[in-house]
Amino acid sequence: MAITHTETVRDLIVLNDGTDVVSEIDIGIVSVDDSDPSNLTRTSYATYQVDTSGGTSASGFVAYGSLTEDVVKGWISTELTEIKTNAEAWIESVKNPPSSSEVSKTLPWN
Repeated sequence: MAITHTETVRDLIVLNDGTDVVSEIDIGIVSVDDSDPSNLTRTSYATYQVDTSGGTSASGFVAYGSLTEDVVKGWISTELTEIKTNAEAWIESVKNPPSSSEVSKTLPWN
């Protein structure tokens, strides 16, 4: 079955200096395995700091009013991939729990 991920930028924090340079991204990701959505859904939330050192002169700068969700998600694409990979591993561990490396046995003298 397939796992789908829905990424949503929940909030953007900007510098309080009139430039509206984004300094922080708050994102949510819902990962769902369609074989059993009620039990195999993982919701993750994360906040990421953005390098603001270049200000409005930074290479590739996009004015706040021209931002799209895809542009913002592109800034943190590596981090989003990591969250999705972790969610997939969690879903897989629920579907196929790993064998325990240790077990309790009855005492040999009983």
